[in-house]
Amino acid sequence: LWDSLLPESLVADLAGCRRSSEGNVFHLGSADVERFGDVQELVVDVEYFCRPSEHVVVVAKYQSFFPLRTTCRLLNASLPVPRSQEENERLMDEFEPFLASCSPGSIYKLWLGIRDEIEEGTCAHMLDLGTWADVPCSVKTCGACSLARSDFLFLRGLCFDKEHESYFRLDGYADGRPLFRGYYHHAIAWQQAERRWLLRDLRNNKSVAGLGMRDEARFPLGHHVWLSMGGGCVEEQTAEIPLSLSICANQQFMCRSGHCIDHAYRCNLRYECQDGSDEDECDIVAVNSAYRRHLPPRGAGDTALELTPSLVLTRVASVDDMEMALDLEFLVAQTWRDDRLLFRHLHVANKTLIPEREVSRIWTPRILILNVEGGQMKHLDSSVVILSAENASLPDFNSIRRDLLYPGAANPITLSRQYAGRFTCSFDLYVYPFDVQLCSVDLGLPWADGSVQFAAVGGGARYIGPEDLALYSVRHVALEVKPGGTHIQLKFELHRRPGMVLLSTFLPSLLLMAVSWATLFVKLELLQVRAIMSLTTLLVLYTLFANFSRTMPNTAAIKLIDVWFFCVIFLLFLNIMVHIFIDDLVPPSTQKVITVAPADAKPQPTKLWKREKVLGIYRVFVYPAVFVLVNLVLGLMVLLY
Repeated sequence: LWDSLLPESLVADLAGCRRSSEGNVFHLGSADVERFGDVQELVVDVEYFCRPSEHVVVVAKYQSFFPLRTTCRLLNASLPVPRSQEENERLMDEFEPFLASCSPGSIYKLWLGIRDEIEEGTCAHMLDLGTWADVPCSVKTCGACSLARSDFLFLRGLCFDKEHESYFRLDGYADGRPLFRGYYHHAIAWQQAERRWLLRDLRNNKSVAGLGMRDEARFPLGHHVWLSMGGGCVEEQTAEIPLSLSICANQQFMCRSGHCIDHAYRCNLRYECQDGSDEDECDIVAVNSAYRRHLPPRGAGDTALELTPSLVLTRVASVDDMEMALDLEFLVAQTWRDDRLLFRHLHVANKTLIPEREVSRIWTPRILILNVEGGQMKHLDSSVVILSAENASLPDFNSIRRDLLYPGAANPITLSRQYAGRFTCSFDLYVYPFDVQLCSVDLGLPWADGSVQFAAVGGGARYIGPEDLALYSVRHVALEVKPGGTHIQLKFELHRRPGMVLLSTFLPSLLLMAVSWATLFVKLELLQVRAIMSLTTLLVLYTLFANFSRTMPNTAAIKLIDVWFFCVIFLLFLNIMVHIFIDDLVPPSTQKVITVAPADAKPQPTKLWKREKVLGIYRVFVYPAVFVLVNLVLGLMVLLY
């Protein structure tokens, strides 16, 4: 005994048997004590009081070996196995009050924790004289459980002020059944007259709750609904109180039967509890009564909520040059935190999916798709996941539901929506087929009051489909957040693949130009042949140009390919004009010229050009020079653009 408050460190050392301290008022070792009766005095070290010690609790109901072993495991105990004659006698002394009630008239009295199931299918049994025998494990007799004196159970579901008030231990018997005694002023005892277990408050000797069980051999372990009898947390005597009694510590989940598993196995889509209760009540989101789904959460420091966008372009289904539209499939993900929520059953290593029925209970952001063509939009799928499992905490020690709680402020939520739709894109075909189209998917938020906005940093965009399409290549996918934070764009470039256009348009036009150029080498006397060939190439080229124009959008803007066709048509038309007017512009080479000069004068050459010479200059110098000049100018314009 001390007359002053002890330091916390001294209390811890005394409780852990690490130190012995004499009280300044009284100490048994130094005081002069007068002894009465048969009293033995024994001097021991202080570690003696923290030595491992076990005691045996007799289960005075008929059970076979394996159900009894299950009962013992629920008490964090095992079937007794005496290791010496002294322990065997001590077990018999503990069991002696139950000899008459356990299997009267039979020598088989008590199960032991030894079995030979593999070879003989038998289990060890203690007989009435303390000897052992092996009997079939299916025989129903009494049993006992051996447990450490330091073990205790937790009673949860009431409203204790201190956690130690929820600690219970097996201590003695009542009406032939084990008594569960609380560390303070509660006890759970079997009342044979009413054939039920009673939870009693020892301060006023009143019953708080009662539990009747269909199998009277069972203990009130696990989760049960008790009938309130007044007192405790429920005032109405007819009310029901869900209570649990088990050995499960805070870091464990209690199955309905009273077995314990680690929290990591809770709601993992596999049955870990024998009764499957670990897959019951697997709701993820905990919402209190003050939660309002229509109100968005606030950001850090009571600022506007920031949504972190992430966009994934999954597929470019088609590109319509005529309508200037694209058929796209894409995914929009928005990440935010809601500090008003609590989460359960989160997976540490993976994301946790929130079921649809729970998503309807929480606030989720809306999205507006601004440049969809004619409302042609389909919502393919959506999912809401929790990305992490941080800052887990335990519920109140009185709570029956022992699931870990995760704060919404530390664990972000991501809403992903997948869409397919047709989008407009302003095509710039000036340098067709070497054009690059800059297209986008424009998204916006419906909140104009600034309460919700897109985060300027942290977002991203990517494309996961094939880079090379039939006519285009998809490149440079990026995300742009517009000023104000209410609009974003998923931008990407469509680089046209010119190979097919060159083969189907430019190459045929070049061949037609070559045919038209070849007519310049036909004899001048064959005017009909030259005219027909030149006119045919012009008509074929114009047909090619008309067919190509029908595949392009109707725009007033002139494209370089239009200029190309115009130049080619002009050259072919010029060739036809040359073939027609060559005879009139230049005197024929067969015309006789009479020259008059003195006899001794040197002959002077005629100044009239020959048709062959003019045609040769045109086909060798003029026509190729114009063709090369046109191609250089157009190529330079493409590069500069």
